[in-house]
Amino acid sequence: MMTAADGLLGMSRRMARAVPYRPFRLALERPVVTFTFDDFPLSAAEHAAPLLEAADARGTFFFADGLAGGSENGQPIASRDVVAELAARGHDIGGHTSQHINVQRSTTKDLIADVTANTSAIATLTGQAPTSFAYPFGVVSIRSKAVLAARYAGLRGIAGGINRGWIDLAHLRAQELYDVSSSLGSMYALLDDLERDGGWLIFYTHDVRTDPSGIGCSPSYFGAVLEMVVSRGIAVQTMAQTLQEL
Repeated sequence: MMTAADGLLGMSRRMARAVPYRPFRLALERPVVTFTFDDFPLSAAEHAAPLLEAADARGTFFFADGLAGGSENGQPIASRDVVAELAARGHDIGGHTSQHINVQRSTTKDLIADVTANTSAIATLTGQAPTSFAYPFGVVSIRSKAVLAARYAGLRGIAGGINRGWIDLAHLRAQELYDVSSSLGSMYALLDDLERDGGWLIFYTHDVRTDPSGIGCSPSYFGAVLEMVVSRGIAVQTMAQTLQEL
């Protein structure tokens, strides 16, 4: 049974998605696609990163350092050594909180301490602080958005669609790339839309393995979508590259 507190939390999430904290008029010269990976499962490094590199592209891997070398959602998470190696190969490492916390349910003090620790860990491993952030579980609230908005060049949620026109840099749209909820046909149509009207399309997934979880995709599906993007001549950039361009 939902309580009054649950109702208030839900209202805060809806308002945070609707109210732009960092409105920005997107004006890219050509369409851009970014591939992102939440929680940074080891399988994403093992299977998706080489596919991107073969296409002369790189991805953004959102890293919660407190999970490093452990597991999340039954998936082995990349170790710190893997993070450092991937960054050395030109991939972008984004912030995802240190302990993979629900930012809505954390106190302001704890949230600031946690993302500060996450930024420090990423800077130590890669030589630079993260420029982007993905909300764990896709959860955002009025308070947490206000706390985090000025700490990163861009923050990514899980509201679907293409970023175009007036966007909110504190809550960028992203399209899930899961085997169970999309198809090559739906991806083809989405890329048609991107080519026709422009914008920035950010994909997100978690694990990339032959038997993906419900929030992951197979290497063959990932590779097919990547090939679809590349064959159209659409630019593939990391979060950091596109945010710097903006």
